[in-house]
Parts: sequence; C-alpha cells; structure tokens
Amino acid sequence: MIGQLLFIFFARIIDVSMGTIRTILIIRGDKWPAAIIGFFEIMVYTIALGMVVGALSDPLKLVVFCTGFAMGVLVGSIIEEKLALGFRGLQITIDYQNAYLVDELRDEGYPVTCWEAEGKVGPKLVLNTVVKRNLASKVTEKIYERDPCAFIVYMEPKYFRGGYFKKK
Repeated sequence: MIGQLLFIFFARIIDVSMGTIRTILIIRGDKWPAAIIGFFEIMVYTIALGMVVGALSDPLKLVVFCTGFAMGVLVGSIIEEKLALGFRGLQITIDYQNAYLVDELRDEGYPVTCWEAEGKVGPKLVLNTVVKRNLASKVTEKIYERDPCAFIVYMEPKYFRGGYFKKK
C-alpha cells in the first residue's frame, strides 16, 4: 500500500514537471521536443490515474494524487528556472544622464538598441535588448547598480530573426 502511494505521488511530480517543460517548449515553438515529452508525460499520468480511478473509495490515494500534482507544479517551476531555456527581451528605461550604460553594455557584448524618450520628470533613454535567459538577471543587476530608478520590462520573445546576440 505504501509503495503504491509513493508511486502515485512521485509519478504525479514527474508528469506535472514534464508538463511544465512541455508547455514552455510549446510557447517557444519547439514542437517536436514538446511532443516527445508529452508522450512520456501522458504515459506516467495514465498509469498513476489508473491506480487512483480504480480506488475512488480510498480517499488517501486521491489526496496523494492531488498532493503529487501540487508538488509537480513546484518542482516543474524550479526545473524550468534552472534550465533558463530561451531568451528574454528587456526594455530598459533609464535617466538620460546614465547614457554611458549603453556603451558599457555594448562593451560587454550585449546587443543594445536605444532611443530617446520623455518621462514625467525629464528626458529618458529607452534601451532594447534580447539576451539568453540565464543572463537577464545579470544585466538587470548591472542596470540597477548604476540607475536604481531604472524601469525594466521583461518580455518572452517567441520568435526573432537577425540581430546580434551575446554568445556566453
């Protein structure tokens, strides 16, 4: 009995985690890897579900099934953060007096396109860049160190073509 409960619990963690990764891959346009993961995801899910559906009179199995799902959401989110798949678009608005940041970022190999803007309290500079997701927080930290009032919007680009990208 304990073996079955553990199997149901861990099967749900595995299938929901796989579902999280599959969803991210679909959003990014990676259809084939998503389909392969989906195959294994539904296989694990079906086996676990079969162990619960046949025993609906046992509420403990249902609770373990649902708890495994919840834990799978957490585990899948953590895995996805660690993998940092894909790219992140950053739109950064800084005070115009901090324009030197454009050259600093470019000198470090980050692609930056910028234009002038007018904010509530004066002239601004808007920087646009796309970086690998694992580099986004590093760029953000650098910006906030030099301009604590910067406004940064994170975007999830699905598709792009051309341009220049940091290789690190």
